[in-house]
Amino acid sequence: MKRFIALFVVLGAVLLAAPGVIGYQVEPHYQGLMQQFAKGGVNLVSQEYQRNWFGAESRADFVITLPAGPEGGEPEQLTFSLVSHITHGPLTSSGLHLADIQSDIRVDGEALLPADYDATITTLVGIMGDGVTRIDLPASDIPASGERPTIHFGGIQGEMRFNAEFTQVEANMAMPTLRMEQADGQFLEISDVTVDTGSQLDASGLMLGGGRLSISHIGLRGQQDDTRLEIRQLDIDAQSEMTGSGVAASASYQLEQMEVNGTRYGPARIQLGVGNLSSPALLEIQQAMDEINTQQLSEQEKGRAVLSVLMGNAPALLKGDPLLTIDHLSIQTPDGQISGNLSLQSVGLELKEIGNGPALLNKLVAEASLQMPRPLLELLLSKKLEADLLRQFEQRRLIDPDSKVPGPEQISEMADSLGSRQLTQMLGQEIVVAQDGMISTRATLSGGLLNVNGKTIPLPQAPQ
Repeated sequence: MKRFIALFVVLGAVLLAAPGVIGYQVEPHYQGLMQQFAKGGVNLVSQEYQRNWFGAESRADFVITLPAGPEGGEPEQLTFSLVSHITHGPLTSSGLHLADIQSDIRVDGEALLPADYDATITTLVGIMGDGVTRIDLPASDIPASGERPTIHFGGIQGEMRFNAEFTQVEANMAMPTLRMEQADGQFLEISDVTVDTGSQLDASGLMLGGGRLSISHIGLRGQQDDTRLEIRQLDIDAQSEMTGSGVAASASYQLEQMEVNGTRYGPARIQLGVGNLSSPALLEIQQAMDEINTQQLSEQEKGRAVLSVLMGNAPALLKGDPLLTIDHLSIQTPDGQISGNLSLQSVGLELKEIGNGPALLNKLVAEASLQMPRPLLELLLSKKLEADLLRQFEQRRLIDPDSKVPGPEQISEMADSLGSRQLTQMLGQEIVVAQDGMISTRATLSGGLLNVNGKTIPLPQAPQ
């Protein structure tokens, strides 16, 4: 009997002592989570952590810089806090874990979600340090109030899994629907959004992996001119990996259909790729960007810091002869299909040669092709020239306030006429070829020689 009593006493002492001991192990894991969160593009400006025997309370303050609107002005900053109640293990309400973390998002000190809203944001850290963060935001209807529109929120469910060292992370999220509608008829609707991502630490020190974003439907109606936009089945796939010649990355965009004020486009597809990127240079850029994101910098200061980092690593990136590709460009339009591809690579290019046109062209190898309906090319030329003419007339008025500026219809007619002459000139020079209502061109660049549709076009030569 005494042995059993002694055993229970020892077990009780262990269970009472374990939370305090585990508390010292939980804090670095929690701080690591906050650092990972900060790497997602938000600035971690402050962090408080008060550890008790059986748990802890933590508050991390973040800042997101919102871009300026189309009317200009200064970018806005949104400050929010992640407030967490941490229960130390090994025994938690969710089972046997190192810690059970319940979190709440607050903006300006107030909970972002209503008190009666049954939201769950939980992080469970396992005994070995691995863990999972689960988010469950139930569906809700929020009535309009002041400038806030009527909101129908279909909820969000998702989770992020990570190992103890944060060298392997997997995440998924699903949102059935989100609809916002103003009293004046403006609305935005997004349906069936899913996100799946996975990344792991490569031997190079880079986090590499891939992910997929899928949106079944996007609907937008504006107040002015009753503009309507409908997008159906948008899929974005991204992937990065280590190859024998360096890091390669690609992004594929696919669209089933887009309708703008009754005019339909699609299906559409484009795949972008980069390759031969130096992993040590990318690692240095990644580490520098992480450091920049932890600092409280203005947008101008951050821009200068990023430019300095890129310029400092440009020689190492160029040394690998980087490659840029655009594959599988295909867009169905009412006038016909647009198709094309591009491959552009620098070979032996040095940073000092970028400002020297002839030297730069001599170090580039490129191949490109493009085909589109003639009416669409004529429209694009006309719109570009119309914008150019309008800018020229506005500049003339600044010099001479009494000068007359043609009306919109006159400028449009002038642009159509100039565009027609330009296209005729390009056809005469065989820069583009017309056949069966389509305009196409094919070009290659190698050794400083440009070939367009089988004809060699002289390029400026570097001085001897």
